[in-house]
Amino acid sequence: MKTFIIVSALLTVVSASVTRSPITRFRDFLPESRIVGGNLATAGKFPYQVALEISAPQGRLFCGGSIIDAEWILTAAHCTTGIYNVKVIAGSLNINPLDSSAQTRTSNQIINHAGFHPVTLINDIALIRVSPPLELNYYAWPVPLASRNEVGHVYDQEHVIASGWGRTSDQSSTTNQLRYVDMYTEAQKTCEGFYYPGTVTAGNVCTNTEYGRRTTCQGDSGGPLVLQRTGRLIGATSFVSQAGCTSGAPAVFTKITHFLDWIQQNTGLILD
Repeated sequence: MKTFIIVSALLTVVSASVTRSPITRFRDFLPESRIVGGNLATAGKFPYQVALEISAPQGRLFCGGSIIDAEWILTAAHCTTGIYNVKVIAGSLNINPLDSSAQTRTSNQIINHAGFHPVTLINDIALIRVSPPLELNYYAWPVPLASRNEVGHVYDQEHVIASGWGRTSDQSSTTNQLRYVDMYTEAQKTCEGFYYPGTVTAGNVCTNTEYGRRTTCQGDSGGPLVLQRTGRLIGATSFVSQAGCTSGAPAVFTKITHFLDWIQQNTGLILD
């Protein structure tokens, strides 16, 4: 996630705290390190994953995203609000140096959700249009979005997979290689109990971090959360607790089914 300080435009992703008391504020993920408790990805395992190198007034930032079409990348609005442009890197496990299979596009065609709130991170979703379109192949391929049949579905104790270049802990060193982590979704009411009222809404889905052992962290913002049983995108990494990635509270994602109409209206894609 981009780094986000509550009163500043810098974004930072946050991981929830171990206590049940509500938590405030959020941080976006910077381009540092790895997913917590995960494994190294292999070529072609996550062809929908992209890295986003962001040019912003605060400097160079980093987020993740998902290919949903040759022309469209889905990410978090906290990554793309108030920026100059973004470099999309597709088809690569490594971000430095890039694999020979990597494709890069620089874009300023960004659509942030009009209802996005930079403090509460409500409606934390954005689209990036790339031109020319990506060349779809084994290394770069769209992820199908959650089906309209799942609108209103409560994801509780479902096996999900998140991927990205985010930190392995709050204090970890950086890495350039894509990692992934298997997790299970958390009950909405349980997740809500870790944050201030109104922070976690129907537009979110949460994951159980197993006391901070398996979670997304700084550098993963905007990246994919995929439902294992369907292979469909159900979330985009949004925030964790101010207490840190490994604090033990649920990680929170933008819930894709809540925004299917918005995605279709803005991309023209026909969604099932």
